Amino acid sequence: MDDVVIPHSDVYQSWQNHLFNFKLDDPKTGALGLRKPQLAALYATLGHLLVDPTVTATVVMPTGTGKTDTMLALIIAARMRRTLILVPSDALRAQLVSKCGELKTLRTVGAVSDMARNPIVAAIDSKLSEAQVAELAAANIIVATPQALQLFEDAALGALVNMCSHLMIDEAHHVVAVSWSRIKTAFMGKPCIQFTATPFREDGLALGGKIVYNYPLRDAQIDGYFKGIEFHPVREYNLKLSDQAIADKAVELLRADLDAGYNHLMMVRAKSHKRATDLFELYKQHPDLMPVLIHSKVPDQAKVMAEIVNKKHRIIVCVDMLGEGFDLPELKIAAIHDQHQSPAVTLQFIGRLTRVDAALGDAKFVANIANQRTDHQMAALYKESADWGAVIRDVSEQKVGREIEKAEFNEQFAEGDDAQVIFGLNPNPKISAVAYHVLPKDWTPQRAQGLDGRRELLQYISINDEANTVIAITRRETPVGWAQTEEIIDTNWNLYIAFYDKTRNTLFVHASGDDTQATRFLNLVARAPRRISGEPTFRALHDIKLMKLQNVGLSRARKDLRFTMHVGRDINQVISDIEKGSATKSNIFATGFEGGERTTVGCSHRGKIWEMNSSPINYWVDWCRRMSVKLNDSTIDPADVLKNVMRVEKISGGWPEGLFYADWPESIAIENEQRISLLFEGETYNLLDVELGKPEYRGARTLDIPLWIAGVDGEERLLTSIAINLLEDGYKTSCPGVKLLYPYEMPLDAYLDGEPLVLLKVDGSMVQGNYRHYSLSSMDVKLPAGLLEPWDWGATKIHQESMRAERREDSVQGFTFSKIADDYSIVFNDDGKGEIADLVAIRESKGAIYVDLYHCKFCPMTDGVAAPGARVADVYEVCGQASRSVKWLYTSDKFFNRLMDRYQQSLLKDFDRILKGTPQHIEILRNKCHDHELIFKFVIVQPAISAEKVSKDQLAVLGTSYSYIKSISGSDIKVIVSP
Repeated sequence: MDDVVIPHSDVYQSWQNHLFNFKLDDPKTGALGLRKPQLAALYATLGHLLVDPTVTATVVMPTGTGKTDTMLALIIAARMRRTLILVPSDALRAQLVSKCGELKTLRTVGAVSDMARNPIVAAIDSKLSEAQVAELAAANIIVATPQALQLFEDAALGALVNMCSHLMIDEAHHVVAVSWSRIKTAFMGKPCIQFTATPFREDGLALGGKIVYNYPLRDAQIDGYFKGIEFHPVREYNLKLSDQAIADKAVELLRADLDAGYNHLMMVRAKSHKRATDLFELYKQHPDLMPVLIHSKVPDQAKVMAEIVNKKHRIIVCVDMLGEGFDLPELKIAAIHDQHQSPAVTLQFIGRLTRVDAALGDAKFVANIANQRTDHQMAALYKESADWGAVIRDVSEQKVGREIEKAEFNEQFAEGDDAQVIFGLNPNPKISAVAYHVLPKDWTPQRAQGLDGRRELLQYISINDEANTVIAITRRETPVGWAQTEEIIDTNWNLYIAFYDKTRNTLFVHASGDDTQATRFLNLVARAPRRISGEPTFRALHDIKLMKLQNVGLSRARKDLRFTMHVGRDINQVISDIEKGSATKSNIFATGFEGGERTTVGCSHRGKIWEMNSSPINYWVDWCRRMSVKLNDSTIDPADVLKNVMRVEKISGGWPEGLFYADWPESIAIENEQRISLLFEGETYNLLDVELGKPEYRGARTLDIPLWIAGVDGEERLLTSIAINLLEDGYKTSCPGVKLLYPYEMPLDAYLDGEPLVLLKVDGSMVQGNYRHYSLSSMDVKLPAGLLEPWDWGATKIHQESMRAERREDSVQGFTFSKIADDYSIVFNDDGKGEIADLVAIRESKGAIYVDLYHCKFCPMTDGVAAPGARVADVYEVCGQASRSVKWLYTSDKFFNRLMDRYQQSLLKDFDRILKGTPQHIEILRNKCHDHELIFKFVIVQPAISAEKVSKDQLAVLGTSYSYIKSISGSDIKVIVSP
């Protein structure tokens, strides 16, 4: 039909006169019609367009359920005058233009009759002028990529928006990107429908819009829109053999399908161009299957892609998945050499291979399940007997369900579109509040509607009665301070939040404006509030370990001096003045550890509490709940909270004696160490594989910190050293030739000049830069004698520390393993530079994972004899190692990832680190640690210490590690010694 060219208006009029056939197909009888998800999506979206057309609608349909035809059906059924459809790629644009022009499927199933003419379709593939945009008025459907529209001048884009009645977005999970959001913002107020298979983003940004229809993946599987999925795992821990194992299995499956008469193709997935090129060499061993390499840097891409579509090549080696929207049903086998980290991408990838076609077989996936590093939600895919159909269904339900729950939470607020507008702004308030005691009868959130005031107008407000939360945004206009005129004004937008903790009758109020504005808001949402101020406010500092005061304000009872502010290094005098009663606390801001994690906390005598952070509103509410517990705990004495504060003194004259341990700056946590490398003499070393040695004194004013690494032969090797020179009023680091790679390349010594190394002293104090930090409660702590446990070492060669690859049972480490093996399900030999501990011992019990870290050291020989004694030098290094390992607390799966990485790397050197257990068991624990508590214990094993002869100096160094570890982790340590 449509043999002659007809104008847009005639096409549109034919749609107006056409009666769309909302008929459901019947697979049992073969009756043609729309699929169930298509029909349901049409009904839901048409209803939304009728009731709430200006609110963006989101339609969720899994890949392969007829999403594209649903979009076209909606255009006809809703009689859309002119629709702009956004797609993410040029290939998808071309594919959609072809499909739009014929309506072939909709006509075949009888949904659209001959009365409705085919739409006139135009494509935008480059920048257009305003005049060129006007020519698009001849089209009913305009298909474009956001990249092309991003080139438009504002006038041209405005002309396009005015021309179009509706906006449709395909693959809508991209819409948060700047290039997409500009177009979506321009269409504000016009009907917008988003289609996606995955309505969530891994970066956490909101997709926006109301989910008007969601077709669950579970239903798609039950209704037969997904072919069966077979998972064929290989398990190969040796990285040199992994790719070959995957290729062998995948090719075996492809040949079997071809022999069975299936016209199947195989996709080989790589994460980068280089990986794809390397893998292509592997698959070239099968020339009869015509392997081909395709990615953005391959010449003649169009020709290669055409050959792929024409099925000239049976094996296709590519990066990712041949682009979004690529449709080739014959792709039924996937060799996954590099797993997707993202559930969203994984779901799309799987969907591409599970399209239903009676002439084709089931989809088959091949992957190496040894040491997977995927998102823990996707880890279930890579288990030995994983049911991929069930796993992707469950993950999809969880992810989509989370978006629906978020939408439902927003809908708990008062009617109107304010909640959508507020959350669409992605508010990230500063984490601060003032707390009040308020009785339940005096909590009056609805009164916040009266927030309008002089020069301040309420713009948006949302009240969540279930969550006891009020969020309001106002616009305030005030004269500028530098002119006496009303002609020029400042405009400020202010955020107000109130949260009422009903459990403790405590109200938290946050206002981005001034105190007057906050008070007016408070008096609206509460009657008779009693501010929590004075000493109780300082309960917020309770249970902060290794607390450092960053700044302190003091109120003083003197006529000539009412208030003093102290920052940095004069904290000692502050604490003394408070303890002597010559000053009282006005405000305090401190850093430290809480629950093993770094934290900040601020509080003032007037009642304000805060954290140096800006986060989403749900985090602010959770933080208020935590603060509410402390503020209402009458057993916390505010006078005691400063007892554990770290004092500071400037180092002058020379470095203090007794420095025995060095660690990287506080700014580098384990999560960062895994991504940071050092570059030295052309070689790159991951920071986790570099160990800082014991500080060595080179004169009174110079310290040398050795940098040790593991050599190719496994033996430790001195890389270089870091020199720290003490100046008259500062320090200078020197480490020539070493560069830090994170995120940019810079000299290591330049970085350390701004972020000093952490040095531990035997008296329990810490040195950072040219200042010594100490807490009176942790100074000169001696290890309690009850924590010493003597062992009878028998014939053990206590002068030999390591088991090594040959598993020497008569070494200190070997004997320790024999003593503890029966108590654990896994014992891991992590000995070597970059170790977590010499022995990592793990067991499970009552829903928790217990990890005991054993740090072993040898007894040095004197005159050919290894004799235990009271030498303090024998405890320095092992105590440093134990102190360093506390950094692995709360690292969750990163801890197990490190073990598996060390295991795989050692296999390349024929060194099996697993003394008891299996790598599969470690992988299981890595998955479990997301919902099981990890409980660490620290054990020092040093047969050079004699329980009978132990010296005060030894107990002092051991006590320093004990105090340090206990302050951060709350865990005791145990010390294994000789009798």
